[in-house]
Amino acid sequence: MKRKKFLYWFSIVLGIFLIFSSGGNSSRADAASRADAASRADVASAYNYGLTKAKGPKINSEVYTVSDAVDSAISAGLAEIAQKGPKIDAWDATCLVFGDRITDSQAQYAYESILKNNDFLSGGSQGLNGISDVSAVNGLVAIGKDPTNVNGKNLVANIVKDANNPASAYSIVNDLEALSTGSYGQASETARTSLTKKLIGMQDQKTGLWNGFDKVDYTARAILALSMNTNQPGVADALNTAVKAVINHFYQKNGGFADSSNTMYGAENAYNDVTMTNALASAGVNVYAPLKDKTDYIAPVQRVLDQHLVSAGNHAMLIQQATLALEQARFTRNGGKGSIFAFNQTDAAKPGEIVNIKDAAIAKKRSIIRSSISDPQATAAAVNDAINLVDKILVTYLSKLRADSTSSAAIADRAAGVKELNNVTVSHAAPATPVTPATVTNNNVTVVNNPASSSSASSSSSATSTSSSSSVPISTPTVSGKPVKKASHRSIVYALTTVKLYRSSNFTKSNLTKTYKKRARINRPMFLVISQQTNKQGHAIYRVKDMNSGKTGYTLSGSKYFAHAYYSAKVTRIKVINPKGINEYGKVNLTSKKRHVKKNASLSVRKVVNYGLYNRMQLTNGRYITANKKLILATKIKKSSQNTRPSTPTATTTGTSTSTPPTNSGSTATTATTGTTTTTNNSPSATPTLLVALTNPVALTNPVTPSNDAKTITTTISIHADGATIASGSIKVSSGASAFDALQAFAQQQGLALTYKGSGATTYVTGINGYNAGPAGTMTGWLYSVNGTVPDSSMGAYTLKDGDSISMTYNK
Repeated sequence: MKRKKFLYWFSIVLGIFLIFSSGGNSSRADAASRADAASRADVASAYNYGLTKAKGPKINSEVYTVSDAVDSAISAGLAEIAQKGPKIDAWDATCLVFGDRITDSQAQYAYESILKNNDFLSGGSQGLNGISDVSAVNGLVAIGKDPTNVNGKNLVANIVKDANNPASAYSIVNDLEALSTGSYGQASETARTSLTKKLIGMQDQKTGLWNGFDKVDYTARAILALSMNTNQPGVADALNTAVKAVINHFYQKNGGFADSSNTMYGAENAYNDVTMTNALASAGVNVYAPLKDKTDYIAPVQRVLDQHLVSAGNHAMLIQQATLALEQARFTRNGGKGSIFAFNQTDAAKPGEIVNIKDAAIAKKRSIIRSSISDPQATAAAVNDAINLVDKILVTYLSKLRADSTSSAAIADRAAGVKELNNVTVSHAAPATPVTPATVTNNNVTVVNNPASSSSASSSSSATSTSSSSSVPISTPTVSGKPVKKASHRSIVYALTTVKLYRSSNFTKSNLTKTYKKRARINRPMFLVISQQTNKQGHAIYRVKDMNSGKTGYTLSGSKYFAHAYYSAKVTRIKVINPKGINEYGKVNLTSKKRHVKKNASLSVRKVVNYGLYNRMQLTNGRYITANKKLILATKIKKSSQNTRPSTPTATTTGTSTSTPPTNSGSTATTATTGTTTTTNNSPSATPTLLVALTNPVALTNPVTPSNDAKTITTTISIHADGATIASGSIKVSSGASAFDALQAFAQQQGLALTYKGSGATTYVTGINGYNAGPAGTMTGWLYSVNGTVPDSSMGAYTLKDGDSISMTYNK
């Protein structure tokens, strides 16, 4: 009897494997997929970089972010799937749809594969345990086909028939998942209710798990199916019990899942890891964070990444299932509710899709500005027009998304919106005919204007004058709709005193979710600052994520409550304060351990090294340690020589012009130019419009601050990079000054090295104190926000008001 049972289950596993793998040969001979092949190496490289950046070992209380690695891994998986060409199957199509990568030809390949490989549609019966049915329904709905009418056949009716008399335990979960992808009539809904009740009844009341020859796999499939039916009686309790049971019985320190009670089938394997990660994310679990509040446990998503399951050479089934698991994890992280396969659930996908399209709009704006810098035919007016078009598209599709009533509609609208955003380009102007410059004198400011360039720059918008009353126009974009709110982020702080976390920005007692008591330095809670803003009660607040639990919320901001958790200054000596000591490593990502250092040991530091969110320190012996303030204490810090105000050099550039502003004493600055504009200032009250050569950015050292008789405003500026504050303080500038004018003045006040390109609406900060922007098309560079909101124009075109707060954040 035992032998027969073993053979039965073995046949099921073998059948699942064979059916999943149908069409799974990742052939490189497919001519139709050659278009994707060129970018494949870049995608794989990005994926590997993402893993290297995010994967490092967990040292004491440090927690590593995996968001970038997940995005890169999804891209790598989609690139692998695309190589299959005509062999793309139903699951592949589902992956491509959720990754916004599917083409019409790929959808057709998937459709043909479903017709050929599904048992019922190809002329057979229900098939082994419903595997081919659930894959077919998911694939059909994903590509916009009706599973109730596939070439005249009703696949749903066939599934309902089996659901009323399930062939096996696996049929129950597979049939339930298939029927839960949409609304297919009364018979389908009745069968769905019946299957849900049966599945809950099969849950072991003692353990909270589902039994089978492989408890991990079947429990994961049960959780996934139930997460698509949370409106059914008893589902919420069953899911809560199951999630706790999985964490207690299956969850491993390495982030994977195994059943220690089953020595034959219970060992951890990659397929179970991705299936359970997918299921837990569907149930609303944050799989980006460890599931136990212990420092030696790894997050489930990290385990999937560590195994490189989406890399070339892995089995097609594993690549597609790992990609789906990561897409589900990202969907849940972005605010999605339930399973990504629940295509018809009202509002399920909307929160995540709204986040995605906003991010896409911001990325497009940055791309427009960066690419225009190296494009001599892109005028400031054309750049403004492109940015305004992005805003209009965003407003249009946000309205559509908010009106959508199903996940499939939200997904489709977001995909259409992103496609429109990506099609926005900057129009080119014809090369200007050289015109002899004319000289104009205004308020002691001599301006040599090129009429052609001036008129083209202001052709579509009115000029905004600066405090100098210069006749050089600055294009001011017309903003359509509300600006996208994405404040400065990627700063890690720890709490200095008691802080409270609220579920919304309305700080009321009913919204309070957690109070963090004041703790000793080594035990202070750490938070990732997601954004900064002012709430309706007038408080400056952070939106943060607890780096230990993953809980997000809102809290009061400011130096009274928080400080940066990592050193960034020129520390030359530290003392170990962590009771457990720290380790020295051979590599900056804190791998290749060299030795353990006990508490109270003193170490000499060569320099602080930037490493993503988490700075490191390189010791004088060449080894690396953490720069976490909870673990070490700086006992000696070298004073920066940049506190001394630098001298005023004479700037010379080619291409366009550069201008070196005068000192506050009113002395005349000399400028050498070749090209369009020269500005010579004799009054300290003048705030010139500055143009810098595109091919040779220079550091601006002495911008003008306002004179005593000019109307002035005060703005505060903070500059952040790699989780640390480079400088912060206030500066007075002339009324009407731009955000970039204030940054220039602040850089001079603080002794910061500032480089930039462009002017007015095309002003682009290329570097601050050595933190430089990457090449066009990359995401490395400086972001700015004013009062917690990212404006829809460049710093050079944003006019400040008194009391405005500017935040500069380096995105690496």
